[in-house]
Amino acid sequence: MKTLYTINGFFELLTTSSQYKRQSTEEKKLLLFDRCNWFITSVACINIQREQPYEEFVNLHSSFLKRYLTNRNYKDIENCLLGLGILQINNTYSTNRFSKSFRLTDKAVKLGIEDIDIKTEKFRRQYNRINEERIREVLDNPLYKKIATNTAKLSVIEKQDFLVDAYFDPFDYVKENEFDRMTDAEVEMFLDQLALKLSKDKNYINKKKRYEDFYKRFVNLNNVDDPKKLLEQYVNYLTSSAKSGRVYHTFAFMPRQVRKCLRTKTNNHIWEVDMSSAQPSIIFLEWLKWTKSNWSDTFQDEYDLCLSLVLNGGIYKYVKENSEYFSKIQNYYNLKKEILTIINAKNYRNDGNKALIELFPNVFNWINNIKDKEDYKKVSHIGQSAEANIFVEVYKKIPKDKFALIIHDCILTTKRDVKLIKSLLEKRVRELYPIVIRDKHSLDKLFKEELVSIPDNELMENKLIKFYNKI
Repeated sequence: MKTLYTINGFFELLTTSSQYKRQSTEEKKLLLFDRCNWFITSVACINIQREQPYEEFVNLHSSFLKRYLTNRNYKDIENCLLGLGILQINNTYSTNRFSKSFRLTDKAVKLGIEDIDIKTEKFRRQYNRINEERIREVLDNPLYKKIATNTAKLSVIEKQDFLVDAYFDPFDYVKENEFDRMTDAEVEMFLDQLALKLSKDKNYINKKKRYEDFYKRFVNLNNVDDPKKLLEQYVNYLTSSAKSGRVYHTFAFMPRQVRKCLRTKTNNHIWEVDMSSAQPSIIFLEWLKWTKSNWSDTFQDEYDLCLSLVLNGGIYKYVKENSEYFSKIQNYYNLKKEILTIINAKNYRNDGNKALIELFPNVFNWINNIKDKEDYKKVSHIGQSAEANIFVEVYKKIPKDKFALIIHDCILTTKRDVKLIKSLLEKRVRELYPIVIRDKHSLDKLFKEELVSIPDNELMENKLIKFYNKI
């Protein structure tokens, strides 16, 4: 497994820079190359984790850069990548709030990103020493260690060759039953033309690269059962927490299609327990709690409606069925994305926001007032803080002998422990919202369970055996 990322043809490009020409030995030139690649890796990895395009801006604190690139050299590396058109820098920052941000340029992304080894022993020693320190910090944190220990219990059970549908499904590009009307020659021509089109599609290329990268890294799980060795392999994606309390780790960002290819090393299928309509449900719960201290009789009908939708896990369905604006969005994923974007967006004066105000006037006036009086990011902070207060706190209480992994608003486990985790989540919600959730209220539909792992009969190897036995 290669250690870092680089840009295709980057070394040749680097040789044209003044920074490269100033280096007096071949070793120093390769050291410059290593340091530039580390910078590229740091930007790329954060966007891979966030499921964002490579060219999105990411914040990197100067202390983090200095740790790997040294106090004397980190600015030189920045300037080198900037001058070569590989990196763009946003120098805006706020002390104790956010640091400068960096992005890979369109030029860099167009050239393409590839894996590469570290070239110099000096940088390798420094890189390994710092990573050892960071890994110790993770293992000293009980929550982070628990996540690493449980991640090391996973195993990949599907081959990468069978993951094409994870980032390419031709049925997404045709109308319903359109393939049925094509001849074999027409289907072949269509697929060839589609492949050519997608080979030039930046979003598709980024998505494919991300899926392949996750798979390549996670297939190594099969040979690792020690959390420390696991962290050494995923050192560019070490566990961290946001101010909201939300926990970020490699597995939390794994694409769902890749996640389906995993089981425990004891061959147990993975199940998830998650909250129905999680983000809007949490926002509704926060509003319902807020109304108790700010009550108005005008809230009553909306209060009853929102509480009913939370308990029944039916917020998205209600929105789609009762809004002309949202009824036009056929794809469920796009519907969720649109609603969540509106809830968290800076500019809320748009048709989508107006449509939600029509359905939930008091809730969305409350949300919009928060954005006006404080900061639009405050809304997402409220949601994520409440989410962490539920899921992270429950995760901490799960016994150590149980397999469990937290992914923001859901917890992964095995079938035998689904009931336990569901009961812990229900108990936690009752603790946090006692004036909203009464003893008479059932939370059975607020949390739902679903199989994540591919069943045996759906594994491609078994499908092929079944197919050839019929011939």
